[in-house]
Amino acid sequence: MRAFTLLTAVLLGCGRSGGPPVPRPDRSDGALPTLRVPRCGRASLGSAPRLGGLVDPGTGRPRPGSNVQGDGSFCYDDEGLHLGVDVYDPRPEAPFDPASLDPHIWERSTGVELMLEPHAEGLNQGYFELQVDRRGAVWSTRFDGYNRPISRGADGQLRFGHQDWQPALSVQTRDLAGGRGFRVELTVRWADLDLGAGPLRPSPGAVWRANVYTFRDGQRDSLAWSPILGQGNFHRASRWGRLQF
Repeated sequence: MRAFTLLTAVLLGCGRSGGPPVPRPDRSDGALPTLRVPRCGRASLGSAPRLGGLVDPGTGRPRPGSNVQGDGSFCYDDEGLHLGVDVYDPRPEAPFDPASLDPHIWERSTGVELMLEPHAEGLNQGYFELQVDRRGAVWSTRFDGYNRPISRGADGQLRFGHQDWQPALSVQTRDLAGGRGFRVELTVRWADLDLGAGPLRPSPGAVWRANVYTFRDGQRDSLAWSPILGQGNFHRASRWGRLQF
């Protein structure tokens, strides 16, 4: 029985096609995760501290049946903030042309989402949202307040936030070894992080708020670094984790 239990634990901790174990954290206690963000270039993301895995956005508990298990890391330098995320979806959806402008990635793709508020309080007083899918298609916007503004354009389509915010992102995607899934790496330049009063960048010791989500199937299958625990939707900055620079 003991041998069977140990074998089961090993199998549950491994990726679908081998490789390092997939982290299975439990963040249901409501404590906000904090990540130390080292000063390093994007090429060093692989050695930066990891998020420690993703959880159910509603409960904070592990969800072994999800197809978008993942992990990632941040670092920063004079250019900007770098993020790398591994998504363990062996059959990701990616129907959009990477050159298309603001495709609705959350509706049809397997994607990675970054929410970023450039101060520590988590008050939803100015924040950025970025989504990237397996092929490198990007959707980007910034918000003045919690889910605000939302408007309807002349074409009748909804506009979420200020979709005219078009950062000059550097994005790369690639398949993971063994068919385990894919990796997204992106760089957000400090010059583009502007909420109206000039570019923002953290000083050493500063704390910013952020969350990382993975999703597919119209976000019906989704995971989060810091769970929302029923306190609104993915935009609730008071439930985002802390990046310590």
